[in-house]
Amino acid sequence: MSNIVLNSDDIDKKIKRLSYQIIEKNITEKELIIVGIKPNGNYLSKKIISFINEFSNIEISLYDMEIDKKKLLFKNCFPELKHKKINKKVVIFIDDVMNSAGTIMYGINKMLSYYPRDIQIGVLIERTYKNFPLSANFKGLELSTSEYEHVEVILNKSSKVIII
Repeated sequence: MSNIVLNSDDIDKKIKRLSYQIIEKNITEKELIIVGIKPNGNYLSKKIISFINEFSNIEISLYDMEIDKKKLLFKNCFPELKHKKINKKVVIFIDDVMNSAGTIMYGINKMLSYYPRDIQIGVLIERTYKNFPLSANFKGLELSTSEYEHVEVILNKSSKVIII
């Protein structure tokens, strides 16, 4: 049995809200690095960037990062990470759900060697059950779930967030 937590309209509102929060926190920045964790974090990142471009003059660089979520290992990033592009910049990781926080933790671990000035986290759904002590700076919705429940984000024509 599954329960719908957010429908397509709700998701769009949450993405817009996340975008405004990012702008507000980084209003004095000239440039931001946004890292979308594939696959859904990439989709969300593009939507967030669209809103940021509409409502601010902040320049955005988008990176698509792939992490093996089962083995929690960095796989690749496109475009390739380069020190001179990331050094002393604000980096914002975007993902759909922060479950254990392991995926973002491993992405941050990879990014630290490029010496960003600040690392921030934005997620559509933040679960209160986590294995790692990370919390999102920007969250669409916080859910109190048990470790046995699964939160699934489906992003397509009829997008939704469900708990299974």
